[in-house]
Parts: sequence; structure tokens; C-alpha cells
Amino acid sequence: MKSLIVMFAAIVIGACGCWALAASRGEAQLANRQDVLFTCDFESPEWYREWGLTAPEASTDTVSSDPDRKFAPLQGRALRVRVPEGGNLGSNLQYVFAKRLGYEPEEIRFRYHLRFADDWDPVSQGGKLPGISGTYGRAGWGGRRVNGRDGWSARGSFAPYRNGETLLGFYTYHADMKTKFGDGWLWDRERRGALRNNQWYAIEQHIKLNTPGKNDGEMRAWVDGQLAFERTDVRMRDVSDLKIEMVWFNVYQGGAKPAENADHLYIDNVVIAKDYIGPAR
Repeated sequence: MKSLIVMFAAIVIGACGCWALAASRGEAQLANRQDVLFTCDFESPEWYREWGLTAPEASTDTVSSDPDRKFAPLQGRALRVRVPEGGNLGSNLQYVFAKRLGYEPEEIRFRYHLRFADDWDPVSQGGKLPGISGTYGRAGWGGRRVNGRDGWSARGSFAPYRNGETLLGFYTYHADMKTKFGDGWLWDRERRGALRNNQWYAIEQHIKLNTPGKNDGEMRAWVDGQLAFERTDVRMRDVSDLKIEMVWFNVYQGGAKPAENADHLYIDNVVIAKDYIGPAR
């Protein structure tokens, strides 16, 4: 029995999203929350297995030091994502609810901490950041316009780097969109979505799907615990079988135009939950 207990403890301590690590690294407030579905703090050498991968993505690694880009840890190690020069994709991690939980929710929140590196300067174009979606591989990205019955998405987005800041937003494919590309909705409440390089920010998003056919879907975003965006009139779907398929941890520069220079960002302390999460403390 003692050996079984030791083995179980080793498995728990080795898991990327375990409560022991979360508590020891400033997330003790999550330990007793029954609404928390997933955490990942990137401390484990095999953190990628928590995302269903057998190896890290080519443009990702974890670091505790990166002095050339003025990195300072939030707490321990962080995921470093690189958008390569001449490329677009930095990361495409996915947390798929049906695979993980056996069902798909209609309301969800997730939070991650984000730091743009010292070399982050996509001046000619914006791109996509992590968000929430239900594309089902049919519609809701890449110019695949949705019709209320085939898909939807609400990825995060970033505008081109201007005056030392990157303004975040939602890039949304919804049933009332007018063109084949998603609508960009900036997080411009009191400019809370304007992020500077070399600083950590807590980014939290909330999606509540609309009643099928009604414009009552809810989208919110917080930066460092302050509401930066809110809409309560979104129509993502017209049918009830469209739900929240996944949290889509997409980092993509563009459009189709490739990145002119390599750009880096860092991500830490990911949490997916049913209720408001708030910044790590």
C-alpha cells in the first residue's frame, strides 16, 4: 500500500496542472475550487502531455531565463512561443472539452498570463492569440464564414505594434458577420487591452453562448482583473448542437503575410474554469 501511495504522489507531482504545484507557485486560491477544470504551469519537462501531445510544438519551449529578450519569470518556468521570421504560426495548442470531459459546455472562462518579449514588434500586421471556439473543422477561421449552423470562434487578437503598445481584442466569427473574415473587437475600455513589452499581464476571457437564434451571447475580457471588454448581444449560433468545442491556444501572426522578423512571447499559469478566475496571486 505504501508503494502505491508513493507512486500516486509521483504521478501527481509530475503532472503539469497538479494542485500541489499550483499551490506552491502562488495559485493556492484554486486548490479548493470545484469549478476549475484544467491548470498548466509549464514546470514539468513533459508539460506538452497535458495538452495531448507527444512532443512540444516546433516553435515552443519552456524557459526560466532568457536575458537576450529581457525575460523575467512570473513564477518559475514559462512557455516561450516564437513566431519565426518568414512564418506565421507560433502555437496551436488545444484543450478539447469532449475529449477531456466527455461533454461540451455552453459557458466557460479561461485565464493565462502573457508577456510580450523585448523583440516583439509586429508593426505591419496583427494576428491571433488564445481564445475559445466551436469550429468543428467546418467554419469559423481562415475565411470560412459561419452561418449559425456550422461553427463559430472567438480567438484573442492583437493589433499591429504601435507607440510601444500592442492592443488586444477578440477576433470573432459569428452569425451576424458581414464578410468571410472574422470581426475584430478591440479591448479598448479605458485602454486596458493596451499591453507593453517586458511586462506580465493576466488575460481572462469569458464566453456564454447565445440562446439559439437570439442575440444574447456574452463575451467578456479582463486584463489584470479589470474589465476591458463586454458584449451581451452576440449571436454565435442558431442551433443547439453548436457548443464550446475547445479552448484554442493559437498564436498566429497574420493574415497570410509572413512575419518580417522573429517575435517572441511568454505564457504562464493557464487555468480553465466555470467561474471567474482572476489573476494569480
